[in-house]
This record gives sequence, structure tokens and C-alpha cells, in this order.
Amino acid sequence: MDNIALLEGKQRYFSDNLPDQLSLLLYQASTKSDPLEKEHMLLDALARWPGVLDTYIALYKLYFRTARYREAECQVWRTLNEASRQGGFSRNYRLLSRLSAPWLEDQSVARLYLFSLKALGVIRLRRGRVKLAHGVLSKLLELDPTDEIGGSNFLGIAESILEDESLHSAEEAVA
Repeated sequence: MDNIALLEGKQRYFSDNLPDQLSLLLYQASTKSDPLEKEHMLLDALARWPGVLDTYIALYKLYFRTARYREAECQVWRTLNEASRQGGFSRNYRLLSRLSAPWLEDQSVARLYLFSLKALGVIRLRRGRVKLAHGVLSKLLELDPTDEIGGSNFLGIAESILEDESLHSAEEAVA
């Protein structure tokens, strides 16, 4: 099966070390058109393999795609907490530094943590929590200065929104 699952008609590559049964379940979930059926299957997978981050990630992606942003954000936090536990670094992303973990090592828990940190920033943008998104995405780029994870575009969006809000506030103060 090569640990490839199809989600929303696109290939999604999961960790190299997924159990075969989990790979099959993730693939089967990806073939379902009903989001609630997918969710049920992913929750079942999470209960059966509670330490596999790929299932956590598939679940928050499902919530995001179905505009369940609050649930997506809660699931991202679960993912970040589990990744930090597995990786042996702080749960509080604000306390992390470039030396806290091998952030960009392929197939590492730390790299999956960074992808989830990016997801947290994107979800917060979608929820209109721009200042919080900016803080998360700024930390992401501090940990990933070469932008391998791809957070800089979203940080630019957050900065643009904050700049517009600042200009609007200044114009109101003058008026």
C-alpha cells in the first residue's frame, strides 16, 4: 500500500512507519463521501492507534475542510500536545527555540509538529483570530527560518490584515 491515502481525491503521504491496518483504515476513510462517516472512522483509528500522529492530522484536516474550525483548532492542540510528548519538547510553542528539536528532519515528530503549528495559524486566520495567528506563524518561521513548511505566505496575510486594521484605527482616531 506504500502508506499512501487519498483524501478529498488527492494523495496524502503519511509516515513511513504506519501499521498496515491503519493505512488501510485511513485509505478507506478517504473513500467515503460523507464527512460524518469519515470522522467516525478517523476517531476509531485514533482510539486504536493513539500514538500515531497521522490520524490526528487527518482528523484536523477533515474538520478544516468541512468548516468546523473550532473543532479543527481543538484537534490541532491535541496533535501539538501529543507531538511534544513524543518529541520530548515543551508543549508551549512560545517556549521553543531552533535548538529544542530537529525541526526539519524528515519523518520526525518535530516536523509534524511544525506542520500542525502552521495548521493552527491557518485555522486561527480562518476564525478571524488574526493576532493569535500572527503569533503562531511568527514562531513557526523562527523555528523554520528557511520556510520549508510554508508558513510565510500565511504570516504575510496576517501582517496585511493587521496593517489594514491599524490604518483603519488610525483613520478613525483622526476623524
